[in-house]
Amino acid sequence: MKLKKLLKESNAWDRNFGEPLPTIEDTTRAYALKQEDLNENKDLLKVATTLGKRPSDVDKFLKKHKLDADDLLDVIEAGDRRRSSLMIIAAMNGRSKALRQLDDLLGFL
Repeated sequence: MKLKKLLKESNAWDRNFGEPLPTIEDTTRAYALKQEDLNENKDLLKVATTLGKRPSDVDKFLKKHKLDADDLLDVIEAGDRRRSSLMIIAAMNGRSKALRQLDDLLGFL
């Protein structure tokens, strides 16, 4: 790999005048946040494929009720997969009884 390409890929040079160079703690924190985002996306895709729904629909439901995708994965994997999946789908469709059952499990309402 050429040095010029390495310099272009580096984020250390993307800073304003007077800002310090990134420290190891800064890069470690940024890496951890990036890994967390990747894991959340994987969980979202796994929930969407399990339910047979689009990831955007699942994400909208999660944001509306301030949930995480791994919470829904825990519900699906903890009990009867089919029953849990149907309950989550019904909750996504606005069924109040399914929302109450999901709330009993997660406590989000």
